Amino acid sequence: MRFPHWQFFESIDDDLYALSRIIEFEQANFPTHSVYLARLYLSICSEIDVVAKLLCKWIGPGKPTENIDSYRTVITGKYPNFSKLKIEMPAHGLHFQPWLLWDSGKNPLWWKSYNNVKHERNEHYREANLGNVLESAAGLLAMLTYWHQPELYSTKSGIEPRFKTMKIDTQYVFTPHLVCRFLLPDFGPGPKVEQGESAGAADLSKMPQDAFSPPKP
Repeated sequence: MRFPHWQFFESIDDDLYALSRIIEFEQANFPTHSVYLARLYLSICSEIDVVAKLLCKWIGPGKPTENIDSYRTVITGKYPNFSKLKIEMPAHGLHFQPWLLWDSGKNPLWWKSYNNVKHERNEHYREANLGNVLESAAGLLAMLTYWHQPELYSTKSGIEPRFKTMKIDTQYVFTPHLVCRFLLPDFGPGPKVEQGESAGAADLSKMPQDAFSPPKP
C-alpha cells in the first residue's frame, strides 16, 4: 500500500459521505451524538496521533513526540503557518481551521473533547458529536496534506486533497497545464505569471526552491 494513511482518510471520507445522508451537516446538528459518532471520532483522532508523530519525526528526528503539546512545538516551529490551513466542505457550506488555536499556543477544543471521550466516555459521551467529528476529520486532512506535501507538488503521485466531503480551501489550488497543484501556506508563493500569460500556463520551475520540501525517506 503506497499511501496507507491517505487511503485511511478515504475510508473516513466514505463514512462521512454516508453519514451525510442520515444527518444533515449543518451547525444546528453539531451537538448530535451517538455511539457511531464516538467510534468515528476515536478512529480519526487516533490516526491524527499517528500522522503527527510521522510528521514530527521527519521534521526533527530525535525530537520529543510524546503528546499533542510536543506535536504543536515541532510542527509550528517548522511550519508557522500550519494553523492557517483551511478545510472546506463545499456541498454543505462549511469551513474549518482545525488547528487555529495553535497560533496562540493552545490545543484545539476538539482534541480536548477527544481525550474526554477516550478516557471518561461515561461522563463526556455527548462530546462525541457531529461537530467534533467533522472538525477532527478536517484536522486529519490538514495533517495529511502537510505530510504528503512533496507528493502534492508532483504530477506522478496520483493523490489530491479533494474528497467526497472535504477538500483543502481553493485558495491553495492552481492548475498549470490543466494539472492541479497544491500550494500550502508554508511552502512559498505560486509561480509568477508573466503579463499576457494565463495562470494555467505558469511553470513550476519559476517557483523559489524553498517552496519545496525535501522528499521523505
